[in-house]
Amino acid sequence: MTTMTKRMNVSAAAAALAAVLAFGLAGCVTTRSDLATSADKLEHTANVLADDARAADNPGDYLHDVHVLSDDAREFRRTVEDHAASDGDVRLAFERLSRSYHVVRDDLDHSDSRTARADLQPVTDSYLDIEREMGGRYPERRADAY
Repeated sequence: MTTMTKRMNVSAAAAALAAVLAFGLAGCVTTRSDLATSADKLEHTANVLADDARAADNPGDYLHDVHVLSDDAREFRRTVEDHAASDGDVRLAFERLSRSYHVVRDDLDHSDSRTARADLQPVTDSYLDIEREMGGRYPERRADAY
């Protein structure tokens, strides 16, 4: 094999490696971008739930918890969108969000209001989207771990 052929093989290998790295980095950006979109959707649905709870005749004990969920959804979105936030920061924000969601879900499961339970469904759908995305990005947080 000539020196020229060896250089071409090394150049081709370097180009292939650069392409793989570029696609890998694009995947990370897309994942964070998708997560931000889902976080925005959850924040919106949590705010709607909070507004509905505030307007309810008898919001019971869950009004405070719904507001905490709404706040945690906003903070999660901000963390995901913060380019300086580490994966650990995102994971901690998700864990806080997850606890808030489960408190509200339990509150509404035990409430007498079918309307409130129905109002939770869009929040649940949004939360489960994030949970799936977090499970893919952070395998130790799989949805079936709950």
